[in-house]
Amino acid sequence: MTLLSSFGALPTNLHVNYYFEVCSLIILAAITVAYFSRKKFPVSTYRLFGVGLVTLVVNVSLCILFCVLLDNSNVVHIGWVEAVAEIYFFMQIVESYLLYAFVLYAIGKSLRYSPLYLLTIIPSALGGIFLFTNCLHHLNFSFVYNSESGYFDFQPGPAFLMLYVVNWGMNFLATLIHTIVYRKVLPKELMRTLLCIMGIVLTAATIQTIQPNYIMSGLSFTLSAMFAVVTVCDPDIKVDRISKAFNNEAFIEYINVQRFEKQRKYYIIFDIESFGMFSEKFGLATANELVYRVRKYIQSVNKKAFIFRTTSSRFIVLLRNDKEQLEMVDAIRNRFNETLSIKGNNVKITVNMFYFVNEKVFYNSDLYNNFIARTLSVINFRDSNCVELGKDFMDRVNRDRKIKEILENCLRTGKGLYMVYQPIWDIKKKCFNHCEALIRLDNNELGYVGPGEFIPIAESFGLANDIDQFVLNETCAFMQRNPQIEILEVNVSCAEFFNNPSERFLKTINDYQIDPNRLCLEITETIAVKYPTKTREFMNDLGQHGIKFAMDDFGSGYSNMARFITLPFSIAKLDKSLLSEQLNVEIFFNAAINLFKSLNIPIVIEGVENEKQLEISKQKEIDYIQGYYFTKPLREEDLLEFLKNHK
Repeated sequence: MTLLSSFGALPTNLHVNYYFEVCSLIILAAITVAYFSRKKFPVSTYRLFGVGLVTLVVNVSLCILFCVLLDNSNVVHIGWVEAVAEIYFFMQIVESYLLYAFVLYAIGKSLRYSPLYLLTIIPSALGGIFLFTNCLHHLNFSFVYNSESGYFDFQPGPAFLMLYVVNWGMNFLATLIHTIVYRKVLPKELMRTLLCIMGIVLTAATIQTIQPNYIMSGLSFTLSAMFAVVTVCDPDIKVDRISKAFNNEAFIEYINVQRFEKQRKYYIIFDIESFGMFSEKFGLATANELVYRVRKYIQSVNKKAFIFRTTSSRFIVLLRNDKEQLEMVDAIRNRFNETLSIKGNNVKITVNMFYFVNEKVFYNSDLYNNFIARTLSVINFRDSNCVELGKDFMDRVNRDRKIKEILENCLRTGKGLYMVYQPIWDIKKKCFNHCEALIRLDNNELGYVGPGEFIPIAESFGLANDIDQFVLNETCAFMQRNPQIEILEVNVSCAEFFNNPSERFLKTINDYQIDPNRLCLEITETIAVKYPTKTREFMNDLGQHGIKFAMDDFGSGYSNMARFITLPFSIAKLDKSLLSEQLNVEIFFNAAINLFKSLNIPIVIEGVENEKQLEISKQKEIDYIQGYYFTKPLREEDLLEFLKNHK
């Protein structure tokens, strides 16, 4: 509250002491100039803070102007005084609303998504209309001519207090509620700053009420601005001290809030190749000078570009449009093809760079880190040091992100993921006494998504363990309901081997009271080759409890016979590619069959789809046959009907 002095008796001539306001305006103007003279961090909270500073300067200026005009109301038309007063009181409401907006964006919300939005914007809008029509009704305030002094006195109207309580008070209350409710979301330093600012404003209003001749609002605004700049709104705390680019903390904050920014984001990400070796060879001072020169050069190409240094050697350049992006790509590529002279050393560095348009590909630090890791694993910089990630690539990333979100929702709600079971024909017993459990994903938006697509995505986003647990729960419940199934084969993700899963597997099996001998875990040949030690530990831990293991897709990968022999596999599942009629494939197929038979290891052939493949499998005396020739994978109820009809 700024002009609570109006509630007390005002002295004649000099109505109020506004010298505090003059001093505050000088300091506030200096803070604002200093703030805008530095490059601001490109997020909504910093932009709102900048708008707030300008609004404060206008606010205090209007306060001083109003006081000056009132003190000279004997020569100034009272209409001008009233007009300035209306604008001034309205700016008070605007300032309180900006504080509320700042808190909302700081906690990662948008104004339009706030449940208190209507409770603040509607009263503020109505209050503004009520203020600017004051000349018609004078319910807010009026000016009464004092015949003794020859000046006009400010006279609050019957609605003046209500105007502040309903408008300024509502915004203040909404700000306080959000600060307290979302205290765990807000950084502690920011929360302390907000509470201190609100305390400063309330203290100033209280003092002004007790001493109505002194206007304290400008002082409270100035102290609040100084406190905010020193603690959380200083652009320098987001700047890397060596390169003078924005730092990694700044970039994380930026991508966490950019979900509210609708415009397209044009990115260039590049790394200085072998930066560690460069630092060792030329020394830390030369390396620091290099990153500073890199940032300085980029800024010289485009002064409006935002530059982040996220690791010792990685820079991210954020541009406004595709033209600026392509110009910057060419500038970086051309500049670092030349020899650089740094601290007396002539050096030539290599920069590996990729660029793209980010449209909802990542909007938090976890998604960004995953995007970078997957992108670097795909890009081959040996062919080119500059790669454009085109629309197809980014669409693929967007689809992966969408699938990740769908999987999270499925695991949370239990809907969308489900199991199907494919029966396996036992040639000797002439019955279907084995089944393989297979996970499926169906979504209203994307439709059917195959496990070959969503399982790698789940692994890359750290969801594989949750999916494996879902599969284990579902399959154990299935075996509990269907004791006639002798063996159920279940696929295991490679992510299992790094999370000590043995105890969890055994606990789940015991919880469902399943005989471990009925469970066969499938491990692909590729995983066995990639993680041999972990695979062996996993198999030994569970194998001693009777759980069987099958090498899945044998023949599709490395086909290392020795590795198969050294691991405790109970079943060999041959890939359908071995049913080819090519001579070399048939030779390998026969050799594999002879090996497994000599070791007394049962063989399952997968992917049998026609009569000819069935006959080949029978001729080679394979033990079990699985494939679409018999049936596609079935839901539980359909499987039971199938088994009933094929006894």
